[in-house]
Amino acid sequence: MSADNLTRLKAYAALLTVVALGGFAAALTTHGLGRWDVLLVLAAVALAAEGRHMPVTKNLELAVTFIPIVLAAVLYGPAAGGVVGVAAMLGDRRGPLVRWVIYTASRAVGGLLAGTLALITAQAVGRASLLDVLAATMAAALGYVAIDVLSTFVVTQLRNLMSKRELWEQLRSAESLTMALYTPLTALYAYAYLGSGAIVLAFIAIPLLAAHLSYSQHIRQAQLIEQLQGSNAQLEEANRHLRHINLSFAAAMVRALDARDTWTADHSAAVAVYSRDIAVEIGLEPHEVELVHLTGLVHDIGKIGVSAEVLQKASALNDDEWAEMRRHSEIGAQILVEVEDYAEVARIVRSHHERYDGAGYPDGLAREEIPLLARVIAVADAYNAMTSDRPYRGAMSPETAIQQLLNGRDSQFQAELVDAFVAVLEREQQSYRLGKMVRFELESMKHVELRPPSPPAAPQAPAAAA
Repeated sequence: MSADNLTRLKAYAALLTVVALGGFAAALTTHGLGRWDVLLVLAAVALAAEGRHMPVTKNLELAVTFIPIVLAAVLYGPAAGGVVGVAAMLGDRRGPLVRWVIYTASRAVGGLLAGTLALITAQAVGRASLLDVLAATMAAALGYVAIDVLSTFVVTQLRNLMSKRELWEQLRSAESLTMALYTPLTALYAYAYLGSGAIVLAFIAIPLLAAHLSYSQHIRQAQLIEQLQGSNAQLEEANRHLRHINLSFAAAMVRALDARDTWTADHSAAVAVYSRDIAVEIGLEPHEVELVHLTGLVHDIGKIGVSAEVLQKASALNDDEWAEMRRHSEIGAQILVEVEDYAEVARIVRSHHERYDGAGYPDGLAREEIPLLARVIAVADAYNAMTSDRPYRGAMSPETAIQQLLNGRDSQFQAELVDAFVAVLEREQQSYRLGKMVRFELESMKHVELRPPSPPAAPQAPAAAA
Protein backbone atom coordinates (compact mmCIF):
# COMPACT_ATOMS: atom_id res chain seq x y z
CA MET A 1 0.00 0.00 0.00
CA SER A 2 1.34 3.44 -0.92
CA ALA A 3 2.06 6.08 1.69
CA ASP A 4 -0.71 8.30 0.26
CA ASN A 5 -3.27 5.52 0.56
CA LEU A 6 -2.20 4.81 4.14
CA THR A 7 -2.54 8.49 5.00
CA ARG A 8 -6.06 8.54 3.57
CA LEU A 9 -6.97 5.39 5.51
CA LYS A 10 -5.76 6.99 8.75
CA ALA A 11 -7.77 10.12 8.00
CA TYR A 12 -10.86 8.00 7.33
CA ALA A 13 -10.29 6.07 10.58
CA ALA A 14 -10.02 9.33 12.51
CA LEU A 15 -13.21 10.69 10.92
CA LEU A 16 -15.16 7.53 11.72
CA THR A 17 -13.90 7.54 15.29
CA VAL A 18 -14.98 11.17 15.81
CA VAL A 19 -18.42 10.41 14.36
CA ALA A 20 -18.77 7.30 16.55
CA LEU A 21 -17.70 9.08 19.76
CA GLY A 22 -19.90 12.09 19.07
CA GLY A 23 -22.87 9.94 18.20
CA PHE A 24 -22.41 7.74 21.25
CA ALA A 25 -22.17 10.72 23.60
CA ALA A 26 -25.34 12.25 22.14
CA ALA A 27 -27.23 8.94 22.24
CA LEU A 28 -26.16 8.14 25.79
CA THR A 29 -27.28 11.57 26.99
CA THR A 30 -30.60 11.44 25.15
CA HIS A 31 -31.73 7.81 25.43
CA GLY A 32 -29.42 6.06 27.90
CA LEU A 33 -27.86 2.63 27.54
CA GLY A 34 -30.57 0.20 28.64
CA ARG A 35 -30.14 -2.95 30.72
CA TRP A 36 -26.45 -3.65 31.17
CA ASP A 37 -26.99 -7.41 31.77
CA VAL A 38 -28.89 -7.84 28.48
CA LEU A 39 -26.28 -5.80 26.61
CA LEU A 40 -23.55 -7.92 28.20
CA VAL A 41 -25.16 -11.07 26.76
CA LEU A 42 -25.61 -9.47 23.33
CA ALA A 43 -22.03 -8.15 23.42
CA ALA A 44 -20.72 -11.65 24.18
CA VAL A 45 -22.78 -13.10 21.33
CA ALA A 46 -21.52 -10.39 18.96
CA LEU A 47 -17.94 -11.06 20.04
CA ALA A 48 -18.36 -14.78 19.33
CA ALA A 49 -20.07 -14.10 15.99
CA GLU A 50 -17.33 -11.72 14.84
CA GLY A 51 -14.79 -14.45 15.51
CA ARG A 52 -16.49 -16.75 12.99
CA HIS A 53 -15.16 -15.11 9.85
CA MET A 54 -16.21 -16.49 6.49
CA PRO A 55 -14.08 -15.44 3.47
CA VAL A 56 -15.94 -14.22 0.40
CA THR A 57 -12.79 -13.45 -1.60
CA LYS A 58 -9.12 -12.93 -0.85
CA ASN A 59 -9.84 -9.35 0.25
CA LEU A 60 -13.37 -9.66 1.64
CA GLU A 61 -14.86 -11.57 4.55
CA LEU A 62 -18.14 -11.55 6.48
CA ALA A 63 -19.07 -12.22 10.09
CA VAL A 64 -22.54 -12.88 11.59
CA THR A 65 -22.78 -9.86 13.90
CA PHE A 66 -25.96 -8.48 12.36
CA ILE A 67 -28.44 -10.12 14.78
CA PRO A 68 -26.98 -9.07 18.17
CA ILE A 69 -26.12 -5.52 17.02
CA VAL A 70 -29.48 -4.83 15.39
CA LEU A 71 -31.34 -6.54 18.26
CA ALA A 72 -29.59 -4.28 20.80
CA ALA A 73 -30.42 -1.24 18.66
CA VAL A 74 -34.12 -2.20 18.41
CA LEU A 75 -34.46 -3.00 22.12
CA TYR A 76 -32.55 -0.11 23.69
CA GLY A 77 -31.71 2.46 21.00
CA PRO A 78 -28.58 3.91 19.39
CA ALA A 79 -26.19 3.81 22.39
CA ALA A 80 -26.90 0.11 22.94
CA GLY A 81 -26.40 -0.66 19.25
CA GLY A 82 -23.10 1.24 19.28
CA VAL A 83 -21.81 -0.54 22.39
CA VAL A 84 -22.57 -4.01 21.02
CA GLY A 85 -21.00 -2.98 17.71
CA VAL A 86 -17.76 -2.03 19.49
CA ALA A 87 -17.86 -5.20 21.61
CA ALA A 88 -18.01 -7.30 18.44
CA MET A 89 -14.54 -6.07 17.46
CA LEU A 90 -12.81 -6.51 20.83
CA GLY A 91 -11.63 -9.98 19.99
CA ASP A 92 -10.48 -9.20 16.45
CA ARG A 93 -7.05 -7.55 16.48
CA ARG A 94 -5.72 -8.95 13.25
CA GLY A 95 -3.67 -6.75 10.98
CA PRO A 96 -2.66 -3.09 11.42
CA LEU A 97 -4.17 -0.87 14.07
CA VAL A 98 -5.79 1.36 11.46
CA ARG A 99 -7.78 -1.63 10.21
CA TRP A 100 -9.13 -2.36 13.70
CA VAL A 101 -10.01 1.29 14.31
CA ILE A 102 -11.91 1.54 11.01
CA TYR A 103 -13.93 -1.62 11.53
CA THR A 104 -14.62 -0.88 15.19
CA ALA A 105 -15.79 2.66 14.47
CA SER A 106 -17.81 1.36 11.51
CA ARG A 107 -19.59 -1.21 13.69
CA ALA A 108 -20.28 1.51 16.27
CA VAL A 109 -21.67 3.98 13.72
CA GLY A 110 -23.75 1.19 12.19
CA GLY A 111 -25.21 0.33 15.57
CA LEU A 112 -25.86 4.00 16.36
CA LEU A 113 -27.69 4.58 13.08
CA ALA A 114 -29.63 1.35 13.47
CA GLY A 115 -30.81 2.40 16.93
CA THR A 116 -31.72 5.89 15.77
CA LEU A 117 -33.84 4.60 12.88
CA ALA A 118 -35.47 1.98 15.11
CA LEU A 119 -36.46 4.66 17.62
CA ILE A 120 -37.87 6.95 14.93
CA THR A 121 -39.90 4.11 13.44
CA ALA A 122 -41.14 2.90 16.85
CA GLN A 123 -42.29 6.42 17.71
CA ALA A 124 -44.24 6.53 14.46
CA VAL A 125 -45.90 3.07 14.54
CA GLY A 126 -45.45 1.89 18.13
CA ARG A 127 -44.23 -1.52 19.32
CA ALA A 128 -47.49 -3.20 20.21
CA SER A 129 -47.62 -5.81 17.45
CA LEU A 130 -45.14 -8.05 15.68
CA LEU A 131 -45.60 -5.97 12.52
CA ASP A 132 -44.70 -2.82 14.44
CA VAL A 133 -41.52 -4.44 15.75
CA LEU A 134 -40.74 -5.79 12.28
CA ALA A 135 -41.00 -2.24 10.84
CA ALA A 136 -38.60 -0.91 13.48
CA THR A 137 -36.22 -3.82 12.89
CA MET A 138 -36.31 -3.30 9.13
CA ALA A 139 -35.39 0.36 9.58
CA ALA A 140 -32.55 -0.58 11.93
CA ALA A 141 -31.31 -3.27 9.53
CA LEU A 142 -31.26 -0.86 6.59
CA GLY A 143 -29.22 1.63 8.61
CA TYR A 144 -26.71 -0.95 9.79
CA VAL A 145 -26.25 -2.52 6.34
CA ALA A 146 -25.93 0.91 4.69
CA ILE A 147 -23.03 1.87 6.97
CA ASP A 148 -21.42 -1.55 6.51
CA VAL A 149 -21.59 -1.33 2.71
CA LEU A 150 -20.50 2.32 2.59
CA SER A 151 -17.49 1.74 4.84
CA THR A 152 -16.45 -1.34 2.89
CA PHE A 153 -16.65 0.63 -0.34
CA VAL A 154 -14.49 3.43 1.07
CA VAL A 155 -11.82 1.09 2.46
CA THR A 156 -11.71 -0.99 -0.73
CA GLN A 157 -11.24 2.07 -2.91
CA LEU A 158 -8.59 3.60 -0.64
CA ARG A 159 -6.65 0.34 -0.74
CA ASN A 160 -7.19 -0.16 -4.51
CA LEU A 161 -8.35 -3.73 -3.92
CA MET A 162 -11.04 -3.93 -6.61
CA SER A 163 -13.41 -1.81 -8.65
CA LYS A 164 -16.72 -0.54 -7.28
CA ARG A 165 -18.57 -2.81 -9.68
CA GLU A 166 -16.64 -5.91 -8.59
CA LEU A 167 -17.20 -5.11 -4.91
CA TRP A 168 -20.90 -4.46 -5.43
CA GLU A 169 -21.30 -7.79 -7.22
CA GLN A 170 -19.71 -9.54 -4.23
CA LEU A 171 -21.56 -7.62 -1.52
CA ARG A 172 -24.99 -7.50 -3.12
CA SER A 173 -25.97 -11.13 -2.72
CA ALA A 174 -24.52 -11.46 0.81
CA GLU A 175 -26.20 -8.31 2.12
CA SER A 176 -29.48 -9.23 0.41
CA LEU A 177 -29.34 -12.64 2.09
CA THR A 178 -28.71 -10.96 5.45
CA MET A 179 -31.67 -8.62 5.06
CA ALA A 180 -34.06 -11.29 3.80
CA LEU A 181 -33.30 -14.01 6.35
CA TYR A 182 -32.12 -12.34 9.52
CA THR A 183 -34.26 -9.22 9.75
CA PRO A 184 -37.42 -11.30 10.43
CA LEU A 185 -35.50 -13.45 12.94
CA THR A 186 -34.21 -10.38 14.75
CA ALA A 187 -37.70 -8.88 14.81
CA LEU A 188 -39.10 -12.11 16.23
CA TYR A 189 -36.45 -12.08 18.96
CA ALA A 190 -37.20 -8.46 19.81
CA TYR A 191 -40.95 -9.11 19.96
CA ALA A 192 -40.44 -12.21 22.10
CA TYR A 193 -38.14 -10.25 24.44
CA LEU A 194 -40.69 -7.48 24.83
CA GLY A 195 -43.33 -10.06 25.72
CA SER A 196 -41.37 -12.61 27.77
CA GLY A 197 -38.23 -10.87 29.01
CA ALA A 198 -34.56 -11.81 28.95
CA ILE A 199 -35.24 -15.57 29.02
CA VAL A 200 -35.47 -15.55 25.21
CA LEU A 201 -31.77 -14.63 25.02
CA ALA A 202 -30.97 -18.20 26.03
CA PHE A 203 -32.05 -19.30 22.53
CA ILE A 204 -30.17 -16.67 20.54
CA ALA A 205 -27.51 -19.20 19.54
CA ILE A 206 -30.06 -21.02 17.35
CA PRO A 207 -30.55 -18.32 14.70
CA LEU A 208 -26.85 -17.45 14.88
CA LEU A 209 -25.97 -21.05 14.11
CA ALA A 210 -28.49 -21.08 11.27
CA ALA A 211 -27.03 -17.80 10.02
CA HIS A 212 -23.54 -19.22 10.05
CA LEU A 213 -24.61 -22.35 8.21
CA SER A 214 -26.51 -20.44 5.54
CA TYR A 215 -23.64 -18.01 5.09
CA SER A 216 -21.22 -20.91 4.80
CA GLN A 217 -23.33 -22.53 2.09
CA HIS A 218 -23.63 -19.23 0.27
CA ILE A 219 -19.90 -18.56 0.46
CA ARG A 220 -19.09 -22.08 -0.68
CA GLN A 221 -21.34 -21.63 -3.68
CA ALA A 222 -19.67 -18.30 -4.48
CA GLN A 223 -16.23 -19.89 -4.17
CA LEU A 224 -17.25 -22.71 -6.53
CA ILE A 225 -18.47 -20.15 -9.05
CA GLU A 226 -15.21 -18.22 -8.70
CA GLN A 227 -13.24 -21.44 -9.23
CA LEU A 228 -15.32 -22.21 -12.32
CA GLN A 229 -14.67 -18.73 -13.69
CA GLY A 230 -10.97 -19.23 -13.02
CA SER A 231 -11.08 -22.54 -14.89
CA ASN A 232 -12.83 -20.84 -17.80
CA ALA A 233 -10.15 -18.15 -17.86
CA GLN A 234 -7.45 -20.84 -17.90
CA LEU A 235 -9.26 -22.61 -20.74
CA GLU A 236 -9.45 -19.36 -22.71
CA GLU A 237 -5.72 -18.83 -22.19
CA ALA A 238 -5.03 -22.38 -23.33
CA ASN A 239 -7.13 -21.79 -26.46
CA ARG A 240 -5.25 -18.56 -27.15
CA HIS A 241 -1.94 -20.37 -26.79
CA LEU A 242 -3.16 -23.16 -29.09
CA ARG A 243 -4.21 -20.61 -31.68
CA HIS A 244 -0.77 -19.01 -31.41
CA ILE A 245 0.88 -22.40 -31.91
CA ASN A 246 -1.34 -23.20 -34.89
CA LEU A 247 -0.56 -19.91 -36.64
CA SER A 248 3.12 -20.18 -35.74
CA PHE A 249 3.02 -23.59 -37.35
CA ALA A 250 1.39 -22.01 -40.41
CA ALA A 251 4.18 -19.43 -40.57
CA ALA A 252 6.71 -22.23 -40.21
CA MET A 253 5.13 -23.96 -43.21
CA VAL A 254 5.50 -20.79 -45.28
CA ARG A 255 9.16 -20.72 -44.25
CA ALA A 256 9.40 -24.36 -45.26
CA LEU A 257 8.02 -23.40 -48.66
CA ASP A 258 10.78 -20.84 -48.90
CA ALA A 259 13.28 -23.66 -48.55
CA ARG A 260 11.55 -25.57 -51.38
CA ASP A 261 10.74 -22.60 -53.58
CA THR A 262 12.83 -19.52 -52.84
CA TRP A 263 10.23 -17.32 -54.55
CA THR A 264 7.26 -18.17 -52.31
CA ALA A 265 7.97 -16.63 -48.89
CA ASP A 266 9.28 -13.26 -50.08
CA HIS A 267 6.43 -13.21 -52.59
CA SER A 268 4.00 -13.61 -49.68
CA ALA A 269 5.67 -10.74 -47.82
CA ALA A 270 5.44 -8.48 -50.88
CA VAL A 271 1.79 -9.40 -51.45
CA ALA A 272 1.07 -8.63 -47.79
CA VAL A 273 2.65 -5.16 -48.06
CA TYR A 274 1.01 -4.38 -51.41
CA SER A 275 -2.39 -5.56 -50.15
CA ARG A 276 -2.06 -3.47 -46.99
CA ASP A 277 -1.22 -0.36 -49.02
CA ILE A 278 -4.14 -0.91 -51.41
CA ALA A 279 -6.45 -1.28 -48.40
CA VAL A 280 -5.15 1.99 -46.94
CA GLU A 281 -5.52 3.72 -50.31
CA ILE A 282 -9.20 2.79 -50.64
CA GLY A 283 -9.91 3.80 -47.02
CA LEU A 284 -10.59 0.48 -45.33
CA GLU A 285 -10.87 0.29 -41.54
CA PRO A 286 -7.66 -0.38 -39.55
CA HIS A 287 -8.77 -3.91 -38.58
CA GLU A 288 -9.34 -4.73 -42.28
CA VAL A 289 -5.90 -3.34 -43.16
CA GLU A 290 -4.34 -5.58 -40.52
CA LEU A 291 -6.40 -8.58 -41.68
CA VAL A 292 -5.43 -8.23 -45.35
CA HIS A 293 -1.74 -7.93 -44.37
CA LEU A 294 -1.97 -11.10 -42.27
CA THR A 295 -3.86 -12.95 -45.00
CA GLY A 296 -1.34 -11.86 -47.61
CA LEU A 297 1.42 -13.47 -45.56
CA VAL A 298 -0.34 -16.86 -45.56
CA HIS A 299 -2.29 -16.69 -48.84
CA ASP A 300 -0.05 -19.28 -50.53
CA ILE A 301 0.26 -21.62 -47.55
CA GLY A 302 -1.62 -24.29 -49.49
CA LYS A 303 1.41 -24.73 -51.74
CA ILE A 304 2.81 -26.94 -48.99
CA GLY A 305 0.50 -29.55 -50.54
CA VAL A 306 1.90 -29.05 -54.06
CA SER A 307 4.82 -31.22 -55.14
CA ALA A 308 8.25 -29.65 -55.50
CA GLU A 309 8.41 -30.85 -59.10
CA VAL A 310 5.38 -28.76 -59.99
CA LEU A 311 6.49 -25.73 -58.00
CA GLN A 312 9.97 -25.68 -59.55
CA LYS A 313 9.15 -26.86 -63.08
CA ALA A 314 11.12 -24.79 -65.59
CA SER A 315 8.57 -25.14 -68.38
CA ALA A 316 4.84 -24.61 -68.75
CA LEU A 317 2.63 -26.86 -66.64
CA ASN A 318 0.54 -29.57 -68.29
CA ASP A 319 -3.15 -29.99 -67.49
CA ASP A 320 -2.61 -32.37 -64.57
CA GLU A 321 0.14 -30.21 -63.09
CA TRP A 322 -1.97 -27.09 -63.52
CA ALA A 323 -4.90 -28.82 -61.74
CA GLU A 324 -2.57 -29.70 -58.85
CA MET A 325 -1.30 -26.12 -58.65
CA ARG A 326 -4.83 -24.71 -58.69
CA ARG A 327 -5.71 -26.74 -55.59
CA HIS A 328 -3.35 -24.70 -53.41
CA SER A 329 -6.01 -22.09 -52.54
CA GLU A 330 -8.38 -24.84 -51.34
CA ILE A 331 -5.63 -26.58 -49.39
CA GLY A 332 -4.66 -23.29 -47.74
CA ALA A 333 -8.25 -22.64 -46.72
CA GLN A 334 -8.53 -26.16 -45.26
CA ILE A 335 -5.40 -25.56 -43.17
CA LEU A 336 -6.48 -22.16 -41.87
CA VAL A 337 -10.12 -22.98 -41.16
CA GLU A 338 -8.90 -25.32 -38.41
CA VAL A 339 -7.48 -22.35 -36.52
CA GLU A 340 -9.97 -20.80 -34.10
CA ASP A 341 -11.33 -17.41 -35.28
CA TYR A 342 -9.63 -17.76 -38.67
CA ALA A 343 -12.70 -18.63 -40.74
CA GLU A 344 -12.52 -15.23 -42.51
CA VAL A 345 -8.82 -15.63 -43.25
CA ALA A 346 -9.56 -19.07 -44.70
CA ARG A 347 -12.39 -17.67 -46.84
CA ILE A 348 -10.14 -14.95 -48.27
CA VAL A 349 -7.32 -17.41 -48.97
CA ARG A 350 -9.73 -19.74 -50.78
CA SER A 351 -10.95 -16.93 -53.04
CA HIS A 352 -7.77 -15.02 -53.88
CA HIS A 353 -7.61 -16.60 -57.38
CA GLU A 354 -11.21 -15.82 -58.27
CA ARG A 355 -11.62 -13.37 -61.15
CA TYR A 356 -13.90 -10.34 -61.12
CA ASP A 357 -15.65 -11.63 -64.28
CA GLY A 358 -16.31 -15.07 -62.72
CA ALA A 359 -13.70 -17.02 -64.72
CA GLY A 360 -11.42 -17.75 -61.76
CA TYR A 361 -11.08 -20.69 -59.38
CA PRO A 362 -11.92 -22.69 -57.27
CA ASP A 363 -15.60 -21.62 -57.05
CA GLY A 364 -16.16 -19.40 -60.09
CA LEU A 365 -17.28 -16.47 -57.96
CA ALA A 366 -17.83 -13.05 -59.57
CA ARG A 367 -17.83 -9.41 -58.52
CA GLU A 368 -19.23 -8.87 -54.98
CA GLU A 369 -19.49 -12.63 -54.44
CA ILE A 370 -15.73 -12.54 -53.97
CA PRO A 371 -14.65 -11.26 -50.54
CA LEU A 372 -13.34 -7.70 -50.88
CA LEU A 373 -9.98 -8.53 -49.31
CA ALA A 374 -9.58 -11.48 -51.68
CA ARG A 375 -10.11 -9.05 -54.57
CA VAL A 376 -7.40 -6.82 -53.06
CA ILE A 377 -4.96 -9.70 -52.71
CA ALA A 378 -5.67 -10.83 -56.29
CA VAL A 379 -4.33 -7.50 -57.62
CA ALA A 380 -1.25 -7.53 -55.38
CA ASP A 381 -0.59 -11.22 -56.07
CA ALA A 382 -0.77 -10.87 -59.84
CA TYR A 383 1.50 -7.83 -59.92
CA ASN A 384 4.22 -9.38 -57.78
CA ALA A 385 4.04 -12.62 -59.77
CA MET A 386 4.56 -10.68 -62.99
CA THR A 387 7.51 -8.66 -61.63
CA SER A 388 9.32 -11.71 -60.20
CA ASP A 389 11.56 -14.27 -61.87
CA ARG A 390 9.93 -17.67 -62.25
CA PRO A 391 11.56 -20.96 -63.27
CA TYR A 392 9.85 -20.82 -66.67
CA ARG A 393 10.16 -17.06 -67.44
CA GLY A 394 11.93 -13.86 -66.48
CA ALA A 395 10.39 -10.99 -64.58
CA MET A 396 8.40 -8.27 -66.32
CA SER A 397 9.27 -4.63 -65.75
CA PRO A 398 6.99 -2.71 -63.38
CA GLU A 399 5.72 -0.65 -66.31
CA THR A 400 4.71 -3.76 -68.26
CA ALA A 401 3.08 -5.35 -65.20
CA ILE A 402 1.11 -2.16 -64.53
CA GLN A 403 -0.14 -2.18 -68.10
CA GLN A 404 -1.25 -5.80 -67.66
CA LEU A 405 -3.20 -4.79 -64.54
CA LEU A 406 -4.84 -1.97 -66.47
CA ASN A 407 -5.72 -4.37 -69.26
CA GLY A 408 -7.43 -6.61 -66.68
CA ARG A 409 -9.69 -3.88 -65.22
CA ASP A 410 -13.27 -5.14 -64.79
CA SER A 411 -12.35 -8.54 -66.22
CA GLN A 412 -9.71 -10.19 -64.04
CA PHE A 413 -9.62 -7.42 -61.42
CA GLN A 414 -11.97 -4.85 -59.91
CA ALA A 415 -11.18 -1.56 -61.66
CA GLU A 416 -11.16 0.60 -58.51
CA LEU A 417 -8.59 -1.66 -56.85
CA VAL A 418 -6.29 -1.58 -59.88
CA ASP A 419 -6.50 2.21 -59.99
CA ALA A 420 -5.72 2.45 -56.27
CA PHE A 421 -2.68 0.18 -56.60
CA VAL A 422 -1.37 2.04 -59.63
CA ALA A 423 -1.63 5.27 -57.64
CA VAL A 424 0.43 3.67 -54.86
CA LEU A 425 3.06 2.34 -57.27
CA GLU A 426 3.47 5.72 -58.94
CA ARG A 427 4.36 7.30 -55.59
CA GLU A 428 6.87 4.65 -54.51
CA GLN A 429 10.52 3.99 -55.36
CA GLN A 430 11.78 1.34 -57.77
CA SER A 431 12.67 -1.12 -54.98
CA TYR A 432 9.02 -1.08 -53.89
CA ARG A 433 7.80 -1.63 -57.46
CA LEU A 434 10.14 -4.61 -57.74
CA GLY A 435 9.10 -6.12 -54.40
CA LYS A 436 12.65 -5.99 -53.06
CA MET A 437 11.82 -4.03 -49.91
CA VAL A 438 10.42 -6.79 -47.68
CA ARG A 439 11.25 -10.12 -46.08
CA PHE A 440 8.76 -12.61 -44.74
CA GLU A 441 10.48 -12.89 -41.36
CA LEU A 442 10.19 -9.15 -40.72
CA GLU A 443 6.60 -8.85 -41.91
CA SER A 444 5.43 -11.90 -39.96
CA MET A 445 6.78 -10.42 -36.72
CA LYS A 446 4.10 -7.71 -37.00
CA HIS A 447 1.50 -10.34 -36.09
CA VAL A 448 1.72 -12.03 -32.68
CA GLU A 449 0.09 -15.17 -34.07
CA LEU A 450 2.89 -15.71 -36.59
CA ARG A 451 5.78 -15.32 -34.17
CA PRO A 452 7.36 -18.49 -32.83
CA PRO A 453 5.72 -19.30 -29.47
CA SER A 454 7.80 -18.36 -26.44
CA PRO A 455 9.06 -21.27 -24.35
CA PRO A 456 7.08 -21.74 -21.11
CA ALA A 457 8.55 -19.89 -18.15
CA ALA A 458 10.51 -21.96 -15.70
CA PRO A 459 8.53 -22.65 -12.50
CA GLN A 460 9.54 -20.42 -9.62
CA ALA A 461 9.88 -21.47 -6.05
CA PRO A 462 7.10 -20.10 -3.82
CA ALA A 463 8.06 -17.10 -1.73
CA ALA A 464 8.79 -17.80 1.90
CA ALA A 465 6.10 -16.76 4.34
CA ALA A 466 6.80 -13.59 6.22
